[in-house]
Amino acid sequence: MTQAEIIPLDTAVAINAAVIDAARRAMSENSWRALRADIRIFGAWCASLGSPVLPAAPATVAAFLRDQAAGGKKAATLARYMASIARLHALADQPDPTRAELVRLELKAQRRALGVRQSQAKGLRFRGQVADPLVAAGPVGVCVEAMLLAADDRIARGQRDRALLSLAFDTGLRRSEVVAVHWGHVERGTGGGGRLFVPRSKGDQEGAGAYAYLSARTMAALAAWRAACGGTREGPVFRRLHRTRNRAGDDVWTVGTGLTAQSVTLIYRAMLDAAHAADLLGMIDGHEFEAWRAGLTAHSTRVGLTQDLFASGQDLAGIMQALRWKSPAQPARYAQALAVESNAAARVVGKL
Repeated sequence: MTQAEIIPLDTAVAINAAVIDAARRAMSENSWRALRADIRIFGAWCASLGSPVLPAAPATVAAFLRDQAAGGKKAATLARYMASIARLHALADQPDPTRAELVRLELKAQRRALGVRQSQAKGLRFRGQVADPLVAAGPVGVCVEAMLLAADDRIARGQRDRALLSLAFDTGLRRSEVVAVHWGHVERGTGGGGRLFVPRSKGDQEGAGAYAYLSARTMAALAAWRAACGGTREGPVFRRLHRTRNRAGDDVWTVGTGLTAQSVTLIYRAMLDAAHAADLLGMIDGHEFEAWRAGLTAHSTRVGLTQDLFASGQDLAGIMQALRWKSPAQPARYAQALAVESNAAARVVGKL
């Protein structure tokens, strides 16, 4: 692995190839990709001004942050750029310009000016926006239940999509973790339910592994999808599907290789479209539907499951354990809007 693989520009300081190789193996694929992308952006900006990328002066980094903020970048992106620049200098064994007070104050000033609240994927809850998912009669609006009902189990695509959404909601897996599920990770439990072994996750880069619960609903959906795949018990669970037509004009589905992480959001949106076409979303106008469709991502099931767990009275410690979180900050943020409906003001004002 060469320096050009991480820094596409000439620099005054070379990075040892062994250090680059070790960094690549120590970081997750997504982290490595983000580091390279950030350094390319910083490098191109420096080149446009004739400033050195490595080592970079604190004034250069501060000016870069100001320019990126003026160009519409959010506070979280600026913080990531700053971390990537720091990592680049650490790899080259150079003084870190981001530790200078000028750079630290510049980031603080931009955070104050831009605000630090990040956009959040819409929470795809099981029965929709209900007070308690365990007692509510659903589906209510956009929800997992409506999308599962709309999946056509007469065809392979419907069976795959139903199994994927059901498993993703039960487990709260991220998209990269969903497509990494193999048949060997699925284990039978009691009462028709099961367990999913998660060998690696965003919070478990060293691969200690963890287990997630699978409902009887998901186990049944997986069994139907496995039958459609010819009963296979090896390889990735969720795969591409190729459709052709025979001489009689009937659809013929062929199971291919594993899905990419980017496919998960596309599958969710196709399922939402099917639920809308089947009139399963209730009284939802066109504008609201389009807003939902745009905000629906592969992360929506993780947000929605967290919200349903809070709404049903589960405590934060249990939710963190179920979804394999290391910090309480993110699940608490997902439940922030729900908490308003049960706080002191809601208990009093709602009765006036």
